Amino acid sequence: MLYRLKYFGPAVLYVALILFLSSLNQRVVAELSWGVQDFILHGLEYHFYGVTLIWAFLREKPMTELKVSYRLAVSVGALTAVADEFYQSFIPSRCSTIEDVVADIFGVILALITFSLIMKISVLERFRQNA
Repeated sequence: MLYRLKYFGPAVLYVALILFLSSLNQRVVAELSWGVQDFILHGLEYHFYGVTLIWAFLREKPMTELKVSYRLAVSVGALTAVADEFYQSFIPSRCSTIEDVVADIFGVILALITFSLIMKISVLERFRQNA
């Protein structure tokens, strides 16, 4: 149980952060975004969420099942994005759009691509094998 909490805990905490941010008034969100476009903000937010997901799923499955871990990460990320937008549709002053869901899924996929590229670096590969 503690093992799973160690690896899935960051993803669960990140979902809590996402829900907290979704609960904020649109005016507060606009002030916190520093003028960055909404699509980019969603992509970055879910990029970091994707990192927590792949961290968790890679620990749950053996490295030989890397594609399964990636599929799980994208699936959970997509379900979270849809649930987040659904939740946001009930918050006054907020709106939910399909574009936000697309940006969120794009962010998760970008995290997996980034993770794959990093894993190909031989120094990090040796470190991962010895960890």
